[in-house]
Amino acid sequence: MAIDVWSKAVSCGRGLLEIVYPRHCVSCGEVVEASDVLPHVCGECYWRVKLIEAPKCRTCGYPFYGETDSSVGCEHCRLLRPDFGEGWSVALFKGPVRELIHALKYENGVWALRDIAAMAAQAREGGLGEYARGASLIPVPLHARKERERGYNQSEKIAVELCKTLPVKGMEILLERVIDTESQTKFGRQERHRNLRNAFSLRRKGVIDPKNRYLIIDDVFTTGSTLNACASVLRKAGARRIDVLTIGHG
Repeated sequence: MAIDVWSKAVSCGRGLLEIVYPRHCVSCGEVVEASDVLPHVCGECYWRVKLIEAPKCRTCGYPFYGETDSSVGCEHCRLLRPDFGEGWSVALFKGPVRELIHALKYENGVWALRDIAAMAAQAREGGLGEYARGASLIPVPLHARKERERGYNQSEKIAVELCKTLPVKGMEILLERVIDTESQTKFGRQERHRNLRNAFSLRRKGVIDPKNRYLIIDDVFTTGSTLNACASVLRKAGARRIDVLTIGHG
């Protein structure tokens, strides 16, 4: 009873705050209505949010347009030689999705986590729930210097939200970034791979359970080099079932 009263009070308080301080669309700046699907994307801009549906690549999650004879390997991951099994991406990394992730990574926009959680909840109904069921979420780590500058690791923040939304086992911090590499945005496919060589390692007290399924979490799948480098560390440490999940793909 007390919980119900508290929940109603919080909901009412949030409603009053949004009347006084309305939420604005991350894409166009217009006021977001209470009936809109995402907390920070207005109804007009929401139509530019492209949630990924089948048919799609099983390795990286990129959608196939038109007919295809294979669900494994696409233009984005055909040359990857992944150390992970399957991949799932929630949405294309464009339009409002790009702006939400950019805000989270570079503008201290932790408010964007509400939108990410809402998109994951939508994707859950499209099969993401079964894909993630029972897995341990492993966020891609940031180097300590970069995490101090940013104030948090966005992949870890995303993993926390996914734990609330998806039927997973929980989150484990098993990896650390031991080399402070240059930003991957500067490099092409081959350079990204070389830039990440030996960049990650298992944490000193990290314990791998070979029976467990591990799901590596990152904000965006670009070439897959970062995810693959993390998967390689987990596999060398004894993990047998490794898959990946990202919010954006592009």
